[in-house]
Amino acid sequence: MNRLKLIAFAAAMLAAPASAVCQSAPPPATAIQAMRLSLYAYDASLPLNATLKPMDATATHTRYLLSYDSVHDQRVPAILSLPVGFVAPWPAVILLHGSGGNKDSSYIQWAAEMLNREGYAALSIDTQYCGDRRKPGVSGNVYMPDSYRMRDAWVQTVVDLRRAVDYLDSRSDIAPKHIGFLGFSQGAMLGAVFGGVDRRVSCVCLAVPGGGFVNVVKHIDRYPLLKSYWPEKATPSVMRKVEMIAGVTDPIHYIGRIAPRPLMMIVANQDQVIPPESSAALVAAADSHGHADVERWQSGHILNPNALFDIRAFFEKQFGKAAPARRAD
Repeated sequence: MNRLKLIAFAAAMLAAPASAVCQSAPPPATAIQAMRLSLYAYDASLPLNATLKPMDATATHTRYLLSYDSVHDQRVPAILSLPVGFVAPWPAVILLHGSGGNKDSSYIQWAAEMLNREGYAALSIDTQYCGDRRKPGVSGNVYMPDSYRMRDAWVQTVVDLRRAVDYLDSRSDIAPKHIGFLGFSQGAMLGAVFGGVDRRVSCVCLAVPGGGFVNVVKHIDRYPLLKSYWPEKATPSVMRKVEMIAGVTDPIHYIGRIAPRPLMMIVANQDQVIPPESSAALVAAADSHGHADVERWQSGHILNPNALFDIRAFFEKQFGKAAPARRAD
């Protein structure tokens, strides 16, 4: 099979309904891109077997512990937070925590509460090996650049996010064309891939993300904090492995496919976790395919909480103001 036929074959496979890839998605530009995308395709006809258990309730939200089936016999633990006092169907935002976090980390709670107050639903999940998916002796840093296990966890989590869309689409109280994504740090990098492979996500907000994994590893001595997490030497054999894994996981290969959907990126100019070159690489990859709204904060990796106001404004611009429910007299 020659190269052109291979591209056409891969594109046809990726457009098949069973892969859950939206028919309006642009076809892969190259055979390599087609193969990358195929790793995140899945059988959308698999049953979700979702369960909901009441968690807590306030004047602004009702929260449920949610779990659903994903691929590879994985059960995904999640929290579904529904707004109180607004007319359904509601827009919804899928939230993803960063490295070391979980579906109920404080900043995820704050973001969900903010969204609920706007009349939007929020759904947060645990990434593979984090939160209720922890495994003894296994890191939750699924971006590790030289680990096949972490590569597989990365792909698993992206498909888990796609299954979250399947779940939201199954609910009559969620507006199917108004599903957004908000991710932080590692969750933002995963979200760049997620948004690139799933056209059902109507808008994407990435807080302190990065990309260009190969270049980061190549110059790891420049980044003492990152090196403390990844103490390996960038030998030729290690770099070959990194290049293979980054070819599958690096968000620079996927973020361009988010266009023309709205994309907002928040970059911290004094970030010591995500090197400036890494965030710049991801911004450049996004801008090469369309315009990304980039906000630059004078802060470290932990953003000023006021960033939530800009995040709220981004989703309000996409979804509009939710209609308040009429009070019963």
